Amino acid sequence: MFEMPITAIILAGGKSMRMHQDNKGLQLLKGQPLYSHVIARVKPQVNYILINSNRDIAQYQQSQYPVISDKIGGYLGPLAGIYSGLMVTTTDWNLIVSCDTPFLPFDLVKRLQQHCSDHLAAYVFDGERAHPTIMLIHRQLASLIKRYLLRGERKLCSLLEEINAIQVDFSDNPQAFSNINTFEELTYWNQKTCI
Repeated sequence: MFEMPITAIILAGGKSMRMHQDNKGLQLLKGQPLYSHVIARVKPQVNYILINSNRDIAQYQQSQYPVISDKIGGYLGPLAGIYSGLMVTTTDWNLIVSCDTPFLPFDLVKRLQQHCSDHLAAYVFDGERAHPTIMLIHRQLASLIKRYLLRGERKLCSLLEEINAIQVDFSDNPQAFSNINTFEELTYWNQKTCI
C-alpha cells in the first residue's frame, strides 16, 4: 500500500433537525463539543483537517482549523459539504467524517486506504449498515459531485454506487460508528462512565 497525504473533512454543515436545529457538532459530550471528539480521533491519522459548516463558524474556528461553508447554497446535504471540501483541499485523498461520530476507530484511515488503489472512494460498512458519510475519497470526483448536485441529486449512496465505491467491512467494531443525532442519545452517552 502506498503512503499518501490525507485531509480530514469534518461535515458539520447540516440543519440538525433531530436536535431542534441546535448545531449538532457543538453539543457537549463529556464537556467537549462533539466535533472536537471527532478531531481527536482523526488527527493522528491525517495530515490536515478542514471543517465544513454553514453556521456558527466562529465557534468552529476556535478549533484553529480552517472552516469552509458550502460552495453551493441551500443546505443540500452531505454531498454539498463533501464537494465544498474537495474544492479547497490540497490533498488528492480525503477522509470524510461526520461531526456526530465521536467514537471513530484509530485505524479508520489505514483500513479504508487498503482499498484505494482500485477505487476512487471507500466507505464504512459496520456489518449491518453502510455509513457513506465516513469514507476516503479522491478529489478528482469533485466535478462529478458538482454535476450531480446541479442535476438535483442529493443521495450520497446513489453517487457511491455510480462511481463504483467499495464498502469496507468494519463489522469487528460496529460501535465505533455510533452517531449522536438526538438529545436523548447525547444524554445516554454523557451518562456512560466509559466511552
